Amino acid sequence: MATLRPCVQKQRADGFYPVYIRVIHDRQSAFIKTGKVVDKKSVTKSREIRDNAVLKYCTEQIAYYNQRLNLQNITNWTIKEVVAFLSTEDSDASFSDYAKLHISRMINDGHERNAKNYKLAVAHLERFIGTTQIMFSYLTTAVLQRWIGTLAQKKRAKEMYPVCVRQIFKAALIELNDDERGVCRIKFNPWLKIQIPKSDNAEQRAISAEACREFFNRPLPESKMISSLPELGRDVAKLVLCLGGINTVDLFNMKKSDYHHGALCYKRAKTRHSRRDEAYIEMRVEPFIMSVFEKYLAPDDDEYLFTFHNRYCDSDSFSANVNNGIKKICKDMGMQKEDYYCVYTFRHTWGTIAQNDCDANLYEVAFGMNHSHGMKVTRVENPGADDPCGQVGLTP
Repeated sequence: MATLRPCVQKQRADGFYPVYIRVIHDRQSAFIKTGKVVDKKSVTKSREIRDNAVLKYCTEQIAYYNQRLNLQNITNWTIKEVVAFLSTEDSDASFSDYAKLHISRMINDGHERNAKNYKLAVAHLERFIGTTQIMFSYLTTAVLQRWIGTLAQKKRAKEMYPVCVRQIFKAALIELNDDERGVCRIKFNPWLKIQIPKSDNAEQRAISAEACREFFNRPLPESKMISSLPELGRDVAKLVLCLGGINTVDLFNMKKSDYHHGALCYKRAKTRHSRRDEAYIEMRVEPFIMSVFEKYLAPDDDEYLFTFHNRYCDSDSFSANVNNGIKKICKDMGMQKEDYYCVYTFRHTWGTIAQNDCDANLYEVAFGMNHSHGMKVTRVENPGADDPCGQVGLTP
């Protein structure tokens, strides 16, 4: 059984002594802060406390701790486990603080892109509640349902944000609660009664081969820049189309060590941490695209394959500017704003043309696009699916 008693340690610069409860267990000792302090007159030469009010508080706290410990078998507990048990049982936990810790762990584990979605979800929830210090006890079923209701008009966020928050909550339940030892910092799980809405199906973005030719043959809008955004957008769109629908994040992060004998040999950033094969794929660079490919090659002393990282701070900034360049061309073509292309248009188009014009089946298209679940990810419902000449919609 653990032994507990009040004590003081070092004197502070202001002359006061912080009061602790010393815990002795298995010949090891540790200290629990009480939040109380005493002056020099209230401490004997042998470091004993003689302030009656403080002693009464410590005696009551020790009685409460002993009552809790009596309900547990702590024979095999370490001193750290005893102190953790006594220190955390009744304290409400901060969801905001735990979310920051959870997201930080995701980043350290290499899930930077997913971590950004989690940050957005937590930030949206904090704006809804009106504080950056949300406690778990406040996240009731009613509060979360009202928050989810505000996302109803969001195509993707209405599912993605609640799922992210729920995942953080699940991780916290496992880490902060310990049923075997009676530690229950999170008193309830509000997600048991919540039905998360499904996100809207992505619009089919693929375009025809003729529309591709019109886009790539369009003269670039005039610009004073040496390397304009429309030029960047057109070139990257061509790389995406001719390299099996490669993602812009993979182009941005591509290293010289990923290019061997005319082929890109890389692991897809989006799914490399969630697949056993680490989403590895090889894609040959055909002569048709080589001039554009070589246009953006980095110098020999640069570890990156392309120069994109010299111009943009990260892959998100790179992708945003590529899309802006593509939209400028679409605007110059007189297209309606809602019909503008984006970089994913050309990823989807690669799969559509591969199937419709090159007789590739869905399994081959899924393999070429490095999808993790084959046809399930590659094919979405298409109203014109019965039409053998209709285009097949592809999700990213």
